This record gives sequence, structure tokens and C-alpha cells, in this order.
Amino acid sequence: MSQQAASTIANNGVVDRGKSGMRRPLGLSFASSTAIQLINVLTGVLLARTLGPLGRGELAALLLWPTILAAVGSLGVMDAATYYSARSARRTGTIVGSALALGIAESIVLVAGGVLVLPLVLSHYDQHVLHAAYVFLAFIPINILTLTLAGVINGLHRFGWFQTLRFLVVGATACGLVLLASIHELTLERAAAVYLGSNLLTLATAAVLYRLADQSPLKLSFRIGRELLSFGVRSHLGNVSSLLNERLDQLVISAFLAPAKLGLYVVAVTLTSVTTLVGSSVSFVSLPTLARLRGTEERAAAARRLIGLTALTSTAITLPLIAFTPFVIEIAFGTAFRDAALVSRILLIGAVILSTSRVLSSTLIGLGRPLDAGISEATALLATFAGLAALLPTLGLLGAGIASVIAYSTSASWMFWRTSRALGLSATELFLGRQRRDPVVLAPSPSRTPAVGRTDQ
Repeated sequence: MSQQAASTIANNGVVDRGKSGMRRPLGLSFASSTAIQLINVLTGVLLARTLGPLGRGELAALLLWPTILAAVGSLGVMDAATYYSARSARRTGTIVGSALALGIAESIVLVAGGVLVLPLVLSHYDQHVLHAAYVFLAFIPINILTLTLAGVINGLHRFGWFQTLRFLVVGATACGLVLLASIHELTLERAAAVYLGSNLLTLATAAVLYRLADQSPLKLSFRIGRELLSFGVRSHLGNVSSLLNERLDQLVISAFLAPAKLGLYVVAVTLTSVTTLVGSSVSFVSLPTLARLRGTEERAAAARRLIGLTALTSTAITLPLIAFTPFVIEIAFGTAFRDAALVSRILLIGAVILSTSRVLSSTLIGLGRPLDAGISEATALLATFAGLAALLPTLGLLGAGIASVIAYSTSASWMFWRTSRALGLSATELFLGRQRRDPVVLAPSPSRTPAVGRTDQ
């Protein structure tokens, strides 16, 4: 990196290398995640007690499919926007303009695809559920554009603003649901409308915050658009596979089992969110942090701290939940959901692995190796398919939980190995934070260094 670029970063105060440089963004991310988790638990309890297993399953199904379409079709534009804006703030306007254009084009195709897919996958649901799902397809463009702007804000190291956006969508949703429940008007359709409105509010806020962070004019560059898409697709292989590894069980249950079964499974998944949010919180910091750091030793030290912190914190949070699962479910969600206890314990074990995997994935992307993360998640996705095909028909919801644990373990093992090799560390050094006295310094591979936004030339 040039002296001018280093001086600019130092003067802006966006990077402070070492432990102190990550304390504030990690603190913000964990604080936001704690608040988000508390709200998610409260809204989960509210929906479960108000709608019951049947209504909770119907709501999950109509929200799930548009959400999956948006995630699968976004082609990794958020990760690309985060990565490139972190590496070069001088071309942010062109990066954002090109990314937003990609997002709009993707949204048109995805909404059209949703109109065709929804009648097939929700054919055994009542018509009012299908109609509400059609309306919720508007979530797709709103979500893609919001994530693009939020990714840029995170890449510019405006960590407080990024966490504000994370919290806003959850907080606004909770306020709407509580208001409806208080006047006894919390129905499936109105709940879906609250989710949609909250995402629209978050998009408007993201647009305002981005303009405050960067006033450069938006420009469309086909060359930069292609490079964003190239990086995004490589990253997206891992993102999509990871998402499907997490949601494929719910998708299959929604398509083949009764809505009440999905309602039980959603409650089980809700219990795991406190664990997986640890990994999400750290991953939001690890990607832009590692993307901006240049030295191999600095990157290795940061990766060791972030991965170790995630694994230990996730385990500490999860063990008490496993011990008291039946009690927590009956107290929080009611006796109608007591059958979710066993699969909840299985999923909690998998949640520790999944939480750590999220940080491993963002670490590989931050190191400029999105394809490594993608291959691991794609391999795990095959394990998910095989596990569900073999276990769901015979074991039901328990089989879905076991299949998920197998998939998470497959993905985590591969990414742990690839991260160790990328940083020139052994598995023990990476996980336990032990560093050899003479660390191996790997020369950067020119073929892996994207052309957009390089500041070290």
C-alpha cells in the first residue's frame, strides 16, 4: 500500500490494526446482535402464541420463498460491494451505481420467477396464503437494494451505521407486530405487510446514510459491473450454498409436510438464532477488516482472534440452552410446541458449527478467496440433499435436524482447512491462537487480486 493511502486511512480513523482496532466494531456488532436476538425471541413468542403451529407454519412458508429467491438471485453483489468499497473509497460512486444497476436487473428476473414458482411450492396451502406470498414478492427488489447499500456502508467502515440498519429492520417489524397484537388484528396477511413495510423503511434509511457517508455521484460502469459480478458470483456460490444449507430443511418441510410441522420446526430454529447471531456479528466485521489489512501476519492475527472468539462464545451460549430446552419452549412458546424439544437440541449442536462457519466464510472472502468458501458450501449442500432424502422420510423433523448438522460439519471442516492454508498456519495455530515464531509469509497471488479499487499500486 502506498504511503499516501496509508496516511489517508490513518487520518480517517477507519482502521486501527490490532486488538484495539477491532474492539469497537465487534462491540457494536455484538450489541446490535444482542438487541436483535432479544427482539426476535419476543416476536417469535408473540407469533407462535397468536397464530399457533398452523398459522406460524403458513406465515413461515409465505415469507420463506421470496426471501430465498432474493438471496439466491442476488449473485453476491453485497459481498462484492463491501469488498471493493473497503479497498478503495475513491471510486465508491461508480461501485454503488454499477451494483445498484445489477440489483435492479436481478430483481426483475427474480420477481417474474417467483410468480411462476409460488403456485407450485405452495399448492397445498390455502389460497389466502398464496395471495399474500404474491404480494410479498415486492420484498425481493427492496432487499437486494438495501443489502447493496448496507454492504457499501460496511465496506466504508461506518460500522455504527451498518449496525443501525441491521437493528432497524428488526425493531420496526417488532413494533408493527406488537401494535397489531395489542388491537387483536395480528393476522397472517397483516404480519406479512409489517415485514414488507419494515424492509422498505430500512431501504430508505440506507439510502440516506449512504449519501451522508459518500457524496460522489453515482456512475454506471460496465467494466466495474462485470468485475463486481465476477467477484460476487464466486462469493455467491458459498453464500447461496450456505443459505440453502440453513433453509433447505424448511423449504422441503414447507413443500411436503403439513404447515403445523413447519411451525414446530421454525420454533426449533428460533432457539438456535442466539448462537448463530454470534457468527453473524463477527462475520460483519471480519470481511471488511481482513480486506483492508495487507500484511500476512496482521491478517493471520486478526483471523485467529475472530475465529476463536466465535467458537468459544457460541459454545458458552449454547450449552445452557441444550440443558433447558423443554423448559424454555414450554415457557416461551407454549405447550403446543413441546414436540419441538428434541429437534431443537440437535439444531443447537449444529448452530455452534454454523456460527463458526460464518466467520470462516467471511474470512476467506476478506482474504480474496471467495471461491474457497463457495466450494465448501456447495459440497455441504450436496450433503444436505443426501441427508434430507435419506432421513426426512423415516425420522421426520429429527431427520431434518441431523441432516443439517452433517452439512454444517462438512462445510466447517473444508473452510477451516482452506483458511489455515491461506494464512500459512497449522490448524492448531489458527484455532487456538498459537503462532509459530517464524510465520510463513505468503506472496499475494496476482490472479486473486481484483483490479477494482486497488490502493497498493
